[in-house]
Order: sequence, then structure tokens, then C-alpha cells
Amino acid sequence: MRQAGSAPADTAAALKTRCELAAEVLRSFGSLRFAATGWSMLPTVWPGDTLVVERVTQDQVHVGDVVLVGREGRLCAHRVVSIAEGRGSAHWITQGDAMPAPDRAVIESELLGRVAYLIRAEKCIAVPAELSVVENLIAKIVRRSFPAARALVYLHRMVQTPEGSVLPCQG
Repeated sequence: MRQAGSAPADTAAALKTRCELAAEVLRSFGSLRFAATGWSMLPTVWPGDTLVVERVTQDQVHVGDVVLVGREGRLCAHRVVSIAEGRGSAHWITQGDAMPAPDRAVIESELLGRVAYLIRAEKCIAVPAELSVVENLIAKIVRRSFPAARALVYLHRMVQTPEGSVLPCQG
């Protein structure tokens, strides 16, 4: 039986283990696939998309790339918005397309890889280096309105899920 106070520690330990495992898979095999769960990269990445991440060296990362970062036991895929060189190493500034502000600088040890492409509805989709006008508009709406973001995710899910693949509820 678990004690009431142990759940957060267990969760933190599991997240850290998952992050370390992802880093090890990328180091060992050069590639990693995982399902996106958040909304921070809307409309480029939707919840349920499969991200295919490849190991890269720091000189292979450019502004506009979506990179996978392992930090504080969590994985995060955000777009590189600027690169700062200093003291012999690069630091990357990342930001989710739907986020109002950039993340804190990413150091080399936190950079796990670059998203090579994503898989949505069994189709390989290239990750664009920048958003189109329509995608920029969607990102701005999502940044400013949680209800709008929730509605967009719901509508996207309805469009992506064919009617025949959903089983009706049985009472």
C-alpha cells in the first residue's frame, strides 16, 4: 500500500526515468518515436501526433528546428527561436508555437535531438521551419484563449477520428 505522500515522488521518479530512457535510446540507436501529449506546439504538433526524433550534434541545430529537450525529468519538443554562442558552447532559446514566451536557455546536455518529422493519421509530415500565415493566426488564438485551444483540439480530434473507428457507447 502506498502512503499518501509518496505519489508525487513516484511520479517525479517515473518522469525522470522516462527522460533518461529517451536520452539513452537516442544515444544508442539514433532515433526515437513518441506520442505528443501537450498543446504548446499547436498547430504544428497536435496531441496524439507521433514525433520522430533523431540524434543531432549541436552544429546541426538551426533556428526554426523543433528540438527535443530533456529537462528536470521532463521531455519537451519546442521550436528553436534563437541561438546564442558563449564560452565555447551554444545555448538554444526554444518556444512552443502556442506559448506566449520563450523557455529558458537550453544547454548542450539538455538537447536530446531534433524532430525529423511527425506521423499523423498514418501520414509522414515534415515539420516546417516556420509557420504559415494561417498557422500563425491559429497559434496566436491558442496563446490567448484556453477555451479556443480546447475547442480546436476537440475539433481536430473529431476530424482525425473516422466515424467507423469509434465504437458507440453501450448502456
